[in-house]
Amino acid sequence: MKSRKSTDILVCILTFMLVFTGGLSGCGAADKQDKSDTGEKSRVVSSNDKADSAGMQKKDKTLTDRSGSVIRIACWQKEPYMINLKAYLADKFPEYTIKYEYIQRDNYESVIDSQLSYNGAADIIYVTQKMTVKYAKAGYLAPLTDVGSLYTEEARNAFKYINNIYAVPLVSSYECFYYNKDLFEKYGLVMPTSYDQFLSTCTYVDKFRPGRAIASGLKDGEHLSNCALALLQGGYFSTSRGKALGARIKYGRASFYKDLYPYLRDWEKMIDYGILSPDMYLMDKEAAVKEFAEGRSVFLVGGPEDYNYIKELNPKINMGTMPFGSSSGDMPVIIGGCQSGIAVNRYGKHESEAKEVAVALASYDGQKALWRDSPGSKTYLKGIDFGMPEEFDEIRDILANNMYDPSKCWGEYSREVSVIFGQELQQVLLKKETLEQALIKIDKKILALTEEG
Repeated sequence: MKSRKSTDILVCILTFMLVFTGGLSGCGAADKQDKSDTGEKSRVVSSNDKADSAGMQKKDKTLTDRSGSVIRIACWQKEPYMINLKAYLADKFPEYTIKYEYIQRDNYESVIDSQLSYNGAADIIYVTQKMTVKYAKAGYLAPLTDVGSLYTEEARNAFKYINNIYAVPLVSSYECFYYNKDLFEKYGLVMPTSYDQFLSTCTYVDKFRPGRAIASGLKDGEHLSNCALALLQGGYFSTSRGKALGARIKYGRASFYKDLYPYLRDWEKMIDYGILSPDMYLMDKEAAVKEFAEGRSVFLVGGPEDYNYIKELNPKINMGTMPFGSSSGDMPVIIGGCQSGIAVNRYGKHESEAKEVAVALASYDGQKALWRDSPGSKTYLKGIDFGMPEEFDEIRDILANNMYDPSKCWGEYSREVSVIFGQELQQVLLKKETLEQALIKIDKKILALTEEG
């Protein structure tokens, strides 16, 4: 495609967006549309919804060769989690062939690092906050600052490096518990209001009822890490010493063993009691979702992106959501936030076309498509609320007031520390290390990391 045509298209899109955003605050129709989605399951477009049938037909066309450019998108989401996004882009850009390259989440960053180093990365890249800064600093990403005015300050700062914004924010991501309401009633369970009650409920199910209490894809160490962080957030991180942990890590003055061991003993109880078992180390997220959808577990550790897939597997499931509980003060918390975005590879074969796609995803319709794939989430577009299905009513207030971003816990080395933390906790899960041994190893690895830095 000629560069002049690409430029004209980009200018048209940006002009439209400036006009659109200027009218957001006074557009009553848009506000009514948003409100009408709240709590109406019929308006939530799931992966098996008839409303998507036309889009799905167009989506299939993206797999065939056309005369237009081939835009590659690297992502960590599998097919069931991108139905509406794919349909939207196929409809918006029929002249392009859009190919999605799935990379496992646990080694996604290292693969992208390698691909960028030899100029083999996709045109559009899913990124975390840390990846955005790293790649922008190295000059790999194209600035997307023009769309920044559409977003909240939190979202702009999440993907900002110096004076430019380098990624379009995705909708919010987080982890919570889904629970099967019918099994709660069948087993005579009572909703736990404290961490100890939660442990007792899970132990009772595991010992005396069919199936298991919790399904969780612990093949990804991040899930174990987030589970532990939920307990720490209401305890250790609420103290003055806990709030300064990230700074101490940076200067090599932190000790996970001395600081965190007393607080993580409560987390270890989930392994001691068999609630989190070694076989979960072999379970990925897809397997965990299937187990829950089939009624073989009472709880699922999942996020808003799992909602559609659960409903696809079991349209009649009667489920609700609940937060993680803290062992200190029993404060309910959610681990998550504005964690992921979509960036444009500056050295990709189709930079101009990729920018068009990124700008489209920054629009109201683009964000709505992303939200439809994750309907319990929120967009970071200013003044926009797409609502959420009624199954999320129980955590709505907690999402607004007690959601904590894990990337802010560990400071400058957040991603490296998160990986090390998750990997060592997996060794505890497998009973290859005690919690004490794991935390001592973490101290050694982090000290080596900061000394190298």
